[in-house]
Amino acid sequence: MPRKFVEVEWDAIARRIICKLPLTQPTGRVRVKRKGQPIAVRQEPISDEDVLEWQIAYRDDEGNPTELGIMLQLARKHALLTSIDLTQLLAFIEAQSEFCDEKFAVIDEPTPKEFCGFKVWWRKHPLLRYEVRNEAVIEIEVRHRQRAVGFQSMVFLFVPVRFCEPSDLVGRRAMRNEVAKWSPSFGSY
Repeated sequence: MPRKFVEVEWDAIARRIICKLPLTQPTGRVRVKRKGQPIAVRQEPISDEDVLEWQIAYRDDEGNPTELGIMLQLARKHALLTSIDLTQLLAFIEAQSEFCDEKFAVIDEPTPKEFCGFKVWWRKHPLLRYEVRNEAVIEIEVRHRQRAVGFQSMVFLFVPVRFCEPSDLVGRRAMRNEVAKWSPSFGSY
């Protein structure tokens, strides 16, 4: 069963985009992480240093916009991005002649170590990282395709919990099926 997409909608009162990030679905598109490790937020209080790791999608299997695609549509519709912004973004995309999944490969490296009769190997995945001011981090990880031959780029957005609502998330455990709300900011990056 495919993982459910994150809800992205327009808040007309606050004039902002709202992304509803589930906190308690560890097999979904969003996980709470602390120092790079997933945590069980129904059992452990959420810390100020925790981040939401969102494996963000931009289209579904039929090519319809989802998550990132919907954010861009809403940003344009409500004048958070101008036609010039989108034209510049499209020009940047079209100017690219190489893509990370074509440029970098997953590397398997043997080691001299053994564990319980097994030889130990390390699999290295390329990881591209971009910090968006102090608000979020974008990571693109190149991995083997799950259902095909070759490599694929997986895009993750890391959002600090302290930038999410409700404002009392930090210092308490998440409630069953709780959702954090996050609003992306638009401007020069």
